[in-house]
Amino acid sequence: MITKVEVFSSAPGAPELPLGGFMPNDDPVQILDIAGLGPVKAEIASTPFATGRGELYQGSSTGKRNIVMTLGLNPDFAADQTMATLRHILYRYLMPTAWTKLRFFSQEIPVVDIEGYVESFEPNMFSQDPQVQVSVLCHKPDFIEADATIFEGVVDDGTLELEFDYGGTIETGFELRVDRTVDNPSYTGNLLIVLISELEPQLFEINPVTIDTAKYFKLSTVRNAKRAQSVAYADGDLTNLLAAMTGGSVWPQIKPGENVLSIGSTEFGQAWTLAYFNRYGGL
Repeated sequence: MITKVEVFSSAPGAPELPLGGFMPNDDPVQILDIAGLGPVKAEIASTPFATGRGELYQGSSTGKRNIVMTLGLNPDFAADQTMATLRHILYRYLMPTAWTKLRFFSQEIPVVDIEGYVESFEPNMFSQDPQVQVSVLCHKPDFIEADATIFEGVVDDGTLELEFDYGGTIETGFELRVDRTVDNPSYTGNLLIVLISELEPQLFEINPVTIDTAKYFKLSTVRNAKRAQSVAYADGDLTNLLAAMTGGSVWPQIKPGENVLSIGSTEFGQAWTLAYFNRYGGL
């Protein structure tokens, strides 16, 4: 059950705007209904067979999400609020073409965010029961947990394994950082990341990579932000390491359910940090 929604604006200095939840309340802006929170309909491509029955599956894709909020206005006239002043407060956050972020609080899953652009803002100004209907187009349809999940460990020969359960419903990429330590202050060689999801090993290997007092290694397997880099401690200068990826390497994705991660190299003792965000296909 959704208990609260907050709206964020790109306007400098604008705080998050809390909207009254679905339970009875006296908040000036109240949620009457929200549509578009379930899984987005998939587009399935197929071609018919020349003879016989059925069609050949070609692939699938998921388009943008359209969230439509119906909001009730409940001004506190003792505090000099009116229907118009409440509408103008909402204009700061939900003016058509404006970027916005919606944050959902619920009892079943962690706090999640989704970003989009306001398509329309329709008030019924002359009704005895004033309402506003707002349409937000979210071109990235997943709800993403507001806080990252973080694990830490030490590089070995790949024997040590981290087992963890991914609670999201949509597979997600991750960011991995590998730093030098007192036990191994300087290393040049390979680095092998193995992620087993749904019993399927996903291997990513970089060779060579240098991890020392001057720079650390950073890997991102997040879709549309994939990169493998050396990062300088002093000034953050980046060195692209894609050319050092070995043949057969893939960009590992964490999938719903149990996952097993191992990080190995020919020398041991470097420190690694893994971070990812749970992604949900619907609330």
